[in-house]
Amino acid sequence: MSEGPMTGPREGLAMLADPRLLADSLTVGIVVSDADGRIIDINQTGLDLLGVDEVGYGELGLRGAQWDVIKPDGTAFRHHELPIIETLATGTARRGVLMGTSNARHARRWITVDTALAPLVDGTIGAIATFTDTSEAFRGRLAFELVNAVNHIVMNARSADDCLADICRAFIDPGTYALAWVGVAATDHDGVEILYADGATEYLYEGIVSWWGTEDSGRGPTGTALRTGVSQVCWNLPENAVVSEWRERASVHGLGSSVALPFSYKGRRACLTVYDGDRFWFDDATVASLEAVVREMSFGLDHVRASEQLAAAFEGTLAALSQMTESRDPYTAGHQSKVGQLSAAIAAELGLEDDMVHLIALSAEVHDIGKVAIPAEILTRPGRLSAVEYEMVKSHCDVGRDILLQASLPWPIAEVAGQHHERGDGSGYPLGLEMGDISLPARIVMVADVVEAMTNHRPYRPGLGLDVALTEIRDGAGTRYDADVAQICLRLFDEGFRFQTTKR
Repeated sequence: MSEGPMTGPREGLAMLADPRLLADSLTVGIVVSDADGRIIDINQTGLDLLGVDEVGYGELGLRGAQWDVIKPDGTAFRHHELPIIETLATGTARRGVLMGTSNARHARRWITVDTALAPLVDGTIGAIATFTDTSEAFRGRLAFELVNAVNHIVMNARSADDCLADICRAFIDPGTYALAWVGVAATDHDGVEILYADGATEYLYEGIVSWWGTEDSGRGPTGTALRTGVSQVCWNLPENAVVSEWRERASVHGLGSSVALPFSYKGRRACLTVYDGDRFWFDDATVASLEAVVREMSFGLDHVRASEQLAAAFEGTLAALSQMTESRDPYTAGHQSKVGQLSAAIAAELGLEDDMVHLIALSAEVHDIGKVAIPAEILTRPGRLSAVEYEMVKSHCDVGRDILLQASLPWPIAEVAGQHHERGDGSGYPLGLEMGDISLPARIVMVADVVEAMTNHRPYRPGLGLDVALTEIRDGAGTRYDADVAQICLRLFDEGFRFQTTKR
């Protein structure tokens, strides 16, 4: 082995016949700028990642018209915010800055940028930036966040319609997409009914979408997806002949590409169409991830719809029970419904969650269900009841509670039936409970029940009127009746609350 002078790593690199070979062989983009921020050199990977021409890049600088640069939230970088410019201004290196770059030649790429100061051969101080393509990771994170958002929306949705509206909103959150809308194929014509939309909706409402291929308006991605049941991608919207009717509007509203994702909604053909400002954003991987989001959405919507149908059946059953009770006692027809109105108003003013307000209203609707066990002639008899008959009437609390418990209804429905005749001072029935042992829903229904019952006629006495009923609540506040509930009840009537007559 021959011996010769050893060189260090740095000296060895300097011996390369063409030092650019090293820079151009790297998979990392490299940009060098002068002290004013003008690009003076860029390696081949940098050219490829940015999609710029080698000729003339130096004249454009970092504000060059060849590409756009945005932040993860979708807003543009201002010149002084660019990592190289910040490094030149402050002398501080930047690490891990995420930037989205795009131009007319390729889809937006997300790059992670590091910068540092760099001495130049002319004695001035410039800057160097290295950057790697992290688009795949960015797209994956975006898809993951959308799936999580959709799952959260579905799990907390009150209705399928609310669910769709919230999903459209999730798609246009900052840094996501420019427009998202859901449409269904019309059943009586060839148009598409827009159910929900969020984002750049002006683009949508200025035109007509069809789902029949016999018209230009039906040959676009949404119409085709509705007809075929297959996802449709449309790149370069401002110049794409397939969407000739929409090209000008797409340019005006900054929409570059779209994907139409078909699904089924309430037995009808439906489509979620999503738009991005980038002209080539929806590649195969992105479309596959969005199709997964739509599958999750469709599955969730089916679950929400099933829950809606179950809730409707449940409330229909309670309404039937309420009607059955009142049909045996025509003097109190509408009583439970009116108690429900006032109970819901009080519960809402107390600041309870909407779901609990609704359950309290439902509880009030059937609080007297136990009266089905009392002979009708006792319920409708004018005049005073005997002691035995009165004990029979009082039993409706226990009977109602037991009936509703056996039906496995949600809390507090059965408890309200059992406690609505209790009183905070222990003078009520059936158990003589005191205030701390009576549930809040029962304390609410208790007050509403007293007001409605005293105001209106009963077989054994004429109606006493609203003023007398409210005096009872005022006098019993803090003893027989919960003080907060009583105060809110009185205030509601002062502000104009009145019972509404309902028809069954």
